[in-house]
Amino acid sequence: MVSSNRFLRVFSGSIILILQFIMYSRFHYILITLIIVSIYLIYLIGYYTLQQFQTSSFMESMQAANSRTLSRNREKEFLAVYIHTPAYQSQVAKATQNRKLPGEDVINIIRSDVIEWNRDINSATVIKEARNREDDPMRNMTNPQKWWYLLRTGI
Repeated sequence: MVSSNRFLRVFSGSIILILQFIMYSRFHYILITLIIVSIYLIYLIGYYTLQQFQTSSFMESMQAANSRTLSRNREKEFLAVYIHTPAYQSQVAKATQNRKLPGEDVINIIRSDVIEWNRDINSATVIKEARNREDDPMRNMTNPQKWWYLLRTGI
């Protein structure tokens, strides 16, 4: 019985050691697996946080561009409506065609220094002098000849 007790003690001791080693290595693998899973989860959290930041910043930039486009469209719609008003058409006619509405009097205000500067200049003589310049190669040419000269020699 002593030998069987001793055998049981030795056998049970070795089983305990084997079980401890197995348990140690099993828990060791579980610990390593948990560490790897934790690192992977941290990576996923960082990755999806970055994706969310990029998406939100893209959405904000698109909303800002959309608001700028909408404001430009509102301004263009206003101008499109304003162009067809009689006030705008009258303003354009007055500015470009020297027209006036019935009952309006047009007064041009000119500074005195402009009057003095232009007093001695006669536009007819200026035009005549420009036409009579002797160094002008197009002086006696017809209009089609002038165009051909300009195309050949350049401006």
